[in-house]
Amino acid sequence: MMKTAFLLWVLLLAGLLSSSVVRAQAPCVSQTGTGAAFDVYDAATGQLLPKLLCVGRPVRLRNRSTRPLDPAQIYYRQGPTTICTGFTDTTTTFTPTAAGPLVITQNTQGEAGVSQGVIFSKPYEVLAASAPTFELSVCSPGLVQVTITDTSYPDYFVQVGTGPRVPAMRGAAVSYPVGSGATTVTVSGRNPTAGLCEGVSTKPFTPLPTPIAPVLRRLTRPTEGTVQLEFEALQPEYRYQLQVAEAGAPGGYRPLGPVTAASPLTISAPPLTGCFRLLLQDQCQTPVLSLPSNEICSVQLTGTALNGRNQLSWASAGSGTYTLTRTEGSTSVVLPLPAGATTYSDPNVSCGTTYRYQISLSSGPATSVSNEVGLTALSTTPPARPRLWAGFNLKGQVELRAEVPGLTSGGQLSYQRNGAPLAATPARRLLDSLVTPDPAVPLCYTVEFEDACGNRAPAGAGVCVVQLTAAATNPNGPEIRLTWSALTATGSDAAAPVSYRVLGLAADGAVVSSVEVGASLTYLDLQPDPDRQTIRYRIEARGAGLSEPSFSNVAEVLRPVKLVLPTAFTPNGDGLNDVLELKGRFLDNFRFTIIDRNGQTVFQTTDRARSWDGRINGAAPVPGAYAWQFEALDQQGQRVRQYGSITILR
Repeated sequence: MMKTAFLLWVLLLAGLLSSSVVRAQAPCVSQTGTGAAFDVYDAATGQLLPKLLCVGRPVRLRNRSTRPLDPAQIYYRQGPTTICTGFTDTTTTFTPTAAGPLVITQNTQGEAGVSQGVIFSKPYEVLAASAPTFELSVCSPGLVQVTITDTSYPDYFVQVGTGPRVPAMRGAAVSYPVGSGATTVTVSGRNPTAGLCEGVSTKPFTPLPTPIAPVLRRLTRPTEGTVQLEFEALQPEYRYQLQVAEAGAPGGYRPLGPVTAASPLTISAPPLTGCFRLLLQDQCQTPVLSLPSNEICSVQLTGTALNGRNQLSWASAGSGTYTLTRTEGSTSVVLPLPAGATTYSDPNVSCGTTYRYQISLSSGPATSVSNEVGLTALSTTPPARPRLWAGFNLKGQVELRAEVPGLTSGGQLSYQRNGAPLAATPARRLLDSLVTPDPAVPLCYTVEFEDACGNRAPAGAGVCVVQLTAAATNPNGPEIRLTWSALTATGSDAAAPVSYRVLGLAADGAVVSSVEVGASLTYLDLQPDPDRQTIRYRIEARGAGLSEPSFSNVAEVLRPVKLVLPTAFTPNGDGLNDVLELKGRFLDNFRFTIIDRNGQTVFQTTDRARSWDGRINGAAPVPGAYAWQFEALDQQGQRVRQYGSITILR
């Protein structure tokens, strides 16, 4: 009986379990009216979330069943639909990871000790909470500009640093003040139907430096149709606009375009007399910050070559100080300008010579340089009479120097020697090497000039140079006589008296002596330097209208080396004519040798102070005839030889 009752109880329990499983695996729908229920709350704030959840924001599940349940027997699952199987998790918190519909299913196991489970589910919508995108620009100091490009949220907020969080609109560039120490901008996106679904994005920024007004330094016209501007370094945090003054433009200036390149900046096809400036602006709103540079105005120069002068004029919309420069070849000069002048007539020009002109305008820190104008001078006026200087140089050449008053170059000079053509050249200096000085035949030069326009000057000046000769008056004496031709000239001052100076020269041309001789054309040098074998002279002539002294050729007198010996001497100890002494001129480098009748050398010396007493190897002098030989090198390096005999008498 007890066994039968136990079997009936087992069968009843199996039936109950079988019934419970069947109900749990019935068609998967939420079973309402069973007392099962739960709510969803925001895990951070505890706020009840009736229908909307947020991606990435944790939520907490709270059982609201009306039946007493064991929490360990309450299971939850999440999915796109109601789930009836596979419950193993009793965790009551989770974080949505994807946007879209979400169904949370609760499976309760009934009262304690009862195995029946109840399926209860609620549908939710999970909303995305991505970081909103936006653009950030740093404007003028104290402002940043924010443009929200995001489209994920209906509502947006902007916060600069730790400042207030203010509502914002997408797609609009809005400037916000920057509080002290602020270096970040935070943009928040929010869905108002799910207040906790909010995305946040933060960007750092660097506050701008204090703006400095740009400075234009120089304007030039490198080529026709272009202007080049030089300016001080720009601040890259700001934008710049190049403007040109124009009366009808707003504010008096018309924009030419943004400036992003470093100095210098080249502008094509600018106004010829335009005034320019740079305008510093912030990167956001132009009216917020605009700092103009100084103004710099271009200068237009024009010119015309007239008879004997170059006429120049210029125009500029600017004001300041003008400086006019003329360049000839590589030489530049500044031409004097009266205050307020806008024209200039340049009379100091040479016909056929090309001059380049430029004018600059200085105002404050800026200098504007005009275009360059080149003018080739014209004239029908004959040039002034040329002047001529002539004289010998130390190399024996006649140097000619012509001067045309008012003209330093250009034109054609025709040089003549004794009436015959010598050279036709524009050179103001000429050397004539084909001359042999002869005081008996005048050596005269003339010059004529024709400018580049074909105008001939009046007949030119002429100069007859000094020609010098010098010779010893006696082969055995020291005196030297000098004779020279007169210095003469033709020209306005040709009648000016001429005076002469005799110059003694060293071998290198240095002056070692000087004697004034007045108007004389001869001079006798009674005491030439006894230590110099070659005596050199040159005549310095002053006067005859020449602007500087004229010199003659260098005349040389070569005095030969000479040994003077007696024909006999008496080395007998009587104190008269006891030794043979060497006497003569320029005995600087020699060898003297005495040979006996057997051809043996009995005496030799290279010292003129040494004498011979007739002894040979200390023995008494032996009367008789002896041969001698003298060999020397003179101061010119020439070899000299003399031979003779000497007799020893008792």
